[in-house]
Amino acid sequence: MILRDELRREPATSGEIQRLLDATKRRLEDAANRSIHPETRLEQAYHAILGCALIALRAEGLRAVNVPGKHRIVLESLSDTLGTPQDVISYFQLLRDLRNRDIYEGSIHVSEHEVEDAMAQATELLARLSEWLESRPK
Repeated sequence: MILRDELRREPATSGEIQRLLDATKRRLEDAANRSIHPETRLEQAYHAILGCALIALRAEGLRAVNVPGKHRIVLESLSDTLGTPQDVISYFQLLRDLRNRDIYEGSIHVSEHEVEDAMAQATELLARLSEWLESRPK
């Protein structure tokens, strides 16, 4: 991804990783709020997943270049940072597509089951990220 100019080297700033972790956890809390519409809850779960991918990049001293398709690039980086399997990344890309359709077309219907699946994936990814961060040299 660096060779394709999709990522650039940029060290994380002091406290950046913790701030991003806190924001990601808030997104998951919002996704669990049943008083919010399912489409919004799914979007929050997606943003928690995206946040995890971004945190892993930032912990590696990398940042996605600001270009169209940036979210796709950040999600794809999970295979290199956390070793996320391609089928899981494909699911995350599906969530990205749903989120985009909701924002730009307003043409999706999200079931409670879809929200629960997205939340479970986001929760699992956050746990994996937390373990990975703990195992890294300080």
